[in-house]
Amino acid sequence: MLFYVIRRLLQTVPLLLVISALIFFLLYSMPGDPLYRMLQDIPRLRPEDYERLRRIYGFDDPVYVQYWKWLWQLLQLNPGYSREYGQPVFDIIRPALINTLVLTLSAVVIGKSIAILLGVFSAVRQYSIGDYLLTGATFIAYSVPAFWLGLMLMIVFSVKLGWLPTSGLVNAELPPGSWEATVDRLKHLILPVTVLATSEIIQVQRFMRSSLLEVLRQDYLTTARAKGLSERVVIGRHALKNALIPVVTIIAVTMPRVVGGSAVVETVFAYPGMGRLLFTSIMGNDFVVAMTVVMIIAVTVVFFNLLADILYGWLDPRIRYQS
Repeated sequence: MLFYVIRRLLQTVPLLLVISALIFFLLYSMPGDPLYRMLQDIPRLRPEDYERLRRIYGFDDPVYVQYWKWLWQLLQLNPGYSREYGQPVFDIIRPALINTLVLTLSAVVIGKSIAILLGVFSAVRQYSIGDYLLTGATFIAYSVPAFWLGLMLMIVFSVKLGWLPTSGLVNAELPPGSWEATVDRLKHLILPVTVLATSEIIQVQRFMRSSLLEVLRQDYLTTARAKGLSERVVIGRHALKNALIPVVTIIAVTMPRVVGGSAVVETVFAYPGMGRLLFTSIMGNDFVVAMTVVMIIAVTVVFFNLLADILYGWLDPRIRYQS
C-alpha cells in the first residue's frame, strides 16, 4: 500500500503540471485587458505609463515566459499580488478558504449523512409508499436549480417571515468574537448550507439506494440470514460496508467543492467564499487570483481521488494494490 501511494503521488506531478498549463493558457486567452481596472482608476494614464505597467507585471513577455514565472512563484507559495485588491494573493484566498470550509463542510457532513440514511431506508423498504415518495421528491429536487432554490428560501424565510438574514457573513455592527456575532454567523449559514446540503442529498441518495439493493441480493447475505442473524445485523455489519464502495467514488468527485465552494450559491447569498472569489476574479480579469484558486481546486481533486482509491481497499478486502 505504501509503495502504491508513493507511486500515485509521483504520478500527480506531471498531471498537475499539465493542469496548470491548461489553466494558465485558457485564462490567458480570455478577452479583455488585465490592466483594464487600473486604467479605470487612473483615467489620465499616459501611454508610456501604461507600457511601463505592462513591463512591471510582465505582460510584454512571451506567454510561455509568463507561465514559467507564475509557476515558479506558485511553487514558492508566493503567487504574487492581486491587481483587483492590491494585496498578496494568499492574503485574499486565506479568509475566503476558511469561509468556504465552514460552509461546505457543514453542508457535506449534513447532506451526505442524510443521503446515506435515506438511501438505506429506500433500499430496505423498496416499493413501499415511503420509497416512492422519497424517489419522487429526489427527482423533483434534482430538477430545481440551486440559484432558484436559494432565492425561494430567501424570499420565504428572510423577506416574508424575517427569521433569517438574506446574505453576507455576519452583521458588521456586532462586536467580533462575541456570542451575538457567533449566533448571527450561524444564522447566515442556515440558508446556503440548506441549498448545498440539498444538492449533496440528491447526488448521493440515489447511488446509495441502488448500490445497497444490489448488495442485498448477494448470496453471502442469504447465507448470513440463514445462520439466524437479524436483518439489522445483516445490513449494518455486512451489506452497508460493501454498498458504500461505489458511493465513495461519488463522494470523492464532489468533495473538491469543499475547497472550491459553490460559485452559484455563494454569489446568490453574497457569501465571501472561494466560489464567489473565483467568479469575481475572472470577471475582473484578475488572472493571478483566478489561476491560484483553480490550482487549489485541482490539487484537491487529485488528493480526493487518491483518498478514494485507498478507501476502496479498506471497504473491500478483495481489492489489493500492487506495488
